[in-house]
Amino acid sequence: MILESWRWIPQRLQRQIKTEIEMMLEKGIICRSHSNWRSPIVAVPKPDGKIRLCVDFWKVNAVAKFDSYPMLRVDELIENIGQAHYISTLDLTKGYWQVPVAPENQEKTAFTTPWGLFQF
Repeated sequence: MILESWRWIPQRLQRQIKTEIEMMLEKGIICRSHSNWRSPIVAVPKPDGKIRLCVDFWKVNAVAKFDSYPMLRVDELIENIGQAHYISTLDLTKGYWQVPVAPENQEKTAFTTPWGLFQF
């Protein structure tokens, strides 16, 4: 169980962050949470002046068990495509939104904000 209160957010970023959270709620990317796990958010500035809302999962990662299976090299992957008829790709613009989280693990994605607790 990881408990951490939300980090201070500069006044100038609060409106942008709240707008981003409201958009994510509207699209069903996140939902309100009652989890005992909670990680703080981090607003990362983008070159265009907007922000990228990130979650600092370093405490979750410290207790997580990872799959130690080694990832293949890109040249090996391309070679293995062979005579494939279809190739699927992932749009990485919001790639982390496109990978589903197993229901039993969703509570671990909880993040805290001044406006409440949410999870993916």
